[in-house]
Amino acid sequence: MGDGVRPQPRRGLVIGAGAAVGGAWALGMLCALAETEEATAFEVVVGTSAGSVLAALLGSGVPPRAMAEMLSGTAGPAIDAGAVGPVVVPDRVHRVLTDIPWPVPIPGNLRLAVRTLGQPGRHTVRAAVAALAPRGRGSLAPVGELIDEVCGPGGWPARPRTWVVAMDFDSGGRVVFGAAGQPVTSLPEAVMASCSVPGIFPPRQIGSRRYVDGGAVSVTNADVLAEEDLDEVLVLAPMATAGPDLRKSAAGRLDRRLRHHLNQRLAWEVARLTAAGMTVRVLAPTTEDLAVMGADWMDFRRRRSVLETAVRTGATRLGQAGTAPIDGVA
Repeated sequence: MGDGVRPQPRRGLVIGAGAAVGGAWALGMLCALAETEEATAFEVVVGTSAGSVLAALLGSGVPPRAMAEMLSGTAGPAIDAGAVGPVVVPDRVHRVLTDIPWPVPIPGNLRLAVRTLGQPGRHTVRAAVAALAPRGRGSLAPVGELIDEVCGPGGWPARPRTWVVAMDFDSGGRVVFGAAGQPVTSLPEAVMASCSVPGIFPPRQIGSRRYVDGGAVSVTNADVLAEEDLDEVLVLAPMATAGPDLRKSAAGRLDRRLRHHLNQRLAWEVARLTAAGMTVRVLAPTTEDLAVMGADWMDFRRRRSVLETAVRTGATRLGQAGTAPIDGVA
């Protein structure tokens, strides 16, 4: 450029799935990001499951610290209450993951399970697991009401563009609500679809199709950005891992094996983005984060301690000069 001003890089943000605990971790990362760089300077934000809630709020202009106050129920020492106005969220939103009725002990979609197991190259193992999961009976209505109340009736955010990932429960295919050429629905409906964890919540009916948690395809879905004209992509991956996992309990060891498997899928997605010429950085829970997160991703009681720990560990990593562009992905 003639005036010597370098254009700002075009950036994308991916916020992965992680249920109650992973969502709190990702929110802590967003708070840390807001302290070190502009947390809203993204061309597009992609959210899956719990990450879709954060993506919708961020895309609608809600600052990360306001989200923290909103979703944790209190500001606390790590979240400065004076920095944002108070946001009142009905307690029923906090009970979405604590007052869940027992599911109906019948596979949610036996036909899809047979199809996915018979065509392993076309579908992930998680898709088969989602289809075999019992029929959930929980309600995500409070989450949809929250998105509607906070984000307003203005439709989908234009900047950053906001994409919400779900899985078509009839075909097993991935759907990216908000992206061009994808099924059209409201932002609250898309978020509820993306959060419809099989076995806990029923599929979300939108039009003539049913949708479930996008984590049934991938817990990050970063590769949906492969065709975008972006320079950089930051991936927040609550269900991956960065650094040693020192937990010794049986549940901790099982969680460690699952996270290692998810790291492999994430590495493939990162490779697709780098092959497209993008610089990619992945942030995943550290050893310190994992110790606080535990092995039960649905343990909503841990959200405060997980959030505060992530703010601290995130600030440390984001503030490090010369940190490797891919953090925690082998």
